[in-house]
Amino acid sequence: MPAPAKPPKNIVIVGGGSAGWMTATAFLRTLGQAGSKITLIESGNIPTIGVGEGTTPLFKRFLNLSHIGEAEFMSACKATYKLGINFPGWTGNKEFDSYFHPFAAPGYREYEQQFFANCDLRRAGSAANTDPSDFFFNAKLAQERKAPVGPGDPGKIDYAYHFDTSYVAEFFKKRCLDQGVNYVVDDVKEVVQKNDGDIDCLVTAGSGTLAGDFYVDCTGFRRMVIGKLTAKQEFLSYQLRLFNDSAVVIRTAVPEEGDFPPFTESTALKNGWAWRIPLVNKTSWGYVYSADYTTREDAEAELRSHIGDAAQDRSPLHIRLQVGRMSGHWKKNCVAIGLSQGFIEPLEATALGLTQFSINRFITHFMRGGFEPVYREHFNSIINEAFDCTIDYIQMHYKLNTRDDTQYWRDCRANENITRTMRAVLAGWDSSAADFLAVLKENVHRSSYAPYSWYCILSGMGRYAEETSGRHPRSNPYDVSRYPGHRPYLDSLKKI
Repeated sequence: MPAPAKPPKNIVIVGGGSAGWMTATAFLRTLGQAGSKITLIESGNIPTIGVGEGTTPLFKRFLNLSHIGEAEFMSACKATYKLGINFPGWTGNKEFDSYFHPFAAPGYREYEQQFFANCDLRRAGSAANTDPSDFFFNAKLAQERKAPVGPGDPGKIDYAYHFDTSYVAEFFKKRCLDQGVNYVVDDVKEVVQKNDGDIDCLVTAGSGTLAGDFYVDCTGFRRMVIGKLTAKQEFLSYQLRLFNDSAVVIRTAVPEEGDFPPFTESTALKNGWAWRIPLVNKTSWGYVYSADYTTREDAEAELRSHIGDAAQDRSPLHIRLQVGRMSGHWKKNCVAIGLSQGFIEPLEATALGLTQFSINRFITHFMRGGFEPVYREHFNSIINEAFDCTIDYIQMHYKLNTRDDTQYWRDCRANENITRTMRAVLAGWDSSAADFLAVLKENVHRSSYAPYSWYCILSGMGRYAEETSGRHPRSNPYDVSRYPGHRPYLDSLKKI
């Protein structure tokens, strides 16, 4: 990758947290090596919220590119493995009362083609077993509560992590400080612009002015820096497509016995869904819901009931979500990264994946073209596309639900604010066309979700004719006996 002709001498990242310190980590090994000095300023008055968070396999690649050992990272961040997501309660169908969406295992695909063939058989009206859990390698690992660390397996299994976000921020912060990032703890009071609209400097509460050639806004929903360069209408809300706008979080103690499930559980409740994320030091629970359908008090009570006795005497954290994206993520001499650029609700854990994608794409574009407008415009275009392609898959969960117990779920299913892509995928699946893969290749080829993911959600939600229903028992045939148990393996990392 060629170095830019004029790398910025001084880059100022505003805001820490996971997004800020991940950005600093990536910039150090790219723009930093090209000569840029990197400063990160964050307020000492805004605490990092230690919410358990799930990731996608992209995060594993971020660690590799940053030359960070997995065991070191997992031990420091109280992390557990994530092999996929389990979805209980999203349907009213007894056969499909729960389904598992696994991550891919490129080295173990012996039975996947049978799954695709069976799905197409059922679409055509024949009876067949179409439970994703019976055909995917990572589904078997998850069933057996195994860690994805077998001899000779590097690169053969895709997996992700659960971790405590506060520990992750501290982990990357320490590495960045050790590698020379200039760190300023202060509050930004004013963003000063030049006549041409570029940012000239930041005015801080205690350190005077802080100037840079380029700025990165990692201040979350506040958008302290990028907000000065954009109009309100440049934020595109997803409210008409995704109803959820609130969450309540409760953290409970880790069970003394039993294993940590190596997957996220996303359970449908009355007016949204609840996550369960297992960490080494605690279990994170959260209820993502729509304030148009329930109150925060009722949502908290429902989450406590869902958790059970472990939730007693545990304080809740209520969060207001801002679901949508900016139309311009890179404006003038500032780029937004993380929540400041946009957010899609927590289902499928896309937040850090989009953050990482944005960081990587920005570095690529800047290294090639610097401040040239054509590179900035192309960057904004591909980031917008990444957000919009992701929301198609997220919204599909709600569109496919078959629950009939509350108005919330009926309205989600009846919502016609869907894209042409979603309509084409649903029409292709419902048709008698034998080659559904061709439908996917035509309509979702730009999506970060591979064809198997679309098969899993459509089949797992039970979108088949009633006459093909009925249980078709089959156990997952993969042998995972050589893999260590999840909890014993995590216990071994505590010694690192």
